Amino acid sequence: MEIAFWVWIGVIVASVIVEAITMELVTCWFAVGAVIPLILSATRAVGWEIQLIIFILVSAALILFLRKATKKWLFKGKESKTNMDLIIGTKVRMLKKTDFETLGAVKINDVEWTAVADDGSEIGEGELVEVVAVSGNKLKVKKLNNKDTKTEKETK
Repeated sequence: MEIAFWVWIGVIVASVIVEAITMELVTCWFAVGAVIPLILSATRAVGWEIQLIIFILVSAALILFLRKATKKWLFKGKESKTNMDLIIGTKVRMLKKTDFETLGAVKINDVEWTAVADDGSEIGEGELVEVVAVSGNKLKVKKLNNKDTKTEKETK
């Protein structure tokens, strides 16, 4: 066997090991790209220079055209939530009233937030609201009508 054969085996093994450690979908394409030169080196059809060019072209093409689509397919439905996303849906009481012209306030996890009604309506102090969105440094809230609904803190 030619030495290039063992080099391509080494590239494949190293690429698979690095990919298993990082899971970034980069080095796996080098492993796939090394298969064609491996076959060519076993058959001694072309020299190592051509094998190297084929390796570079195939690996680059795979990274450019398949990495993004493969990553999206493999990791679909696994979007991680941020701390802001965890605030959405929280039920709290208004500390200060809000209306069309006045900013209100709510307290979540011992942090006071500016709050506005999502529809611009008036929400009085002490009324129960649910956070529906985060817009900059303000929380958009909607008034809850159900009197027996408890806030997150009241249920604990």
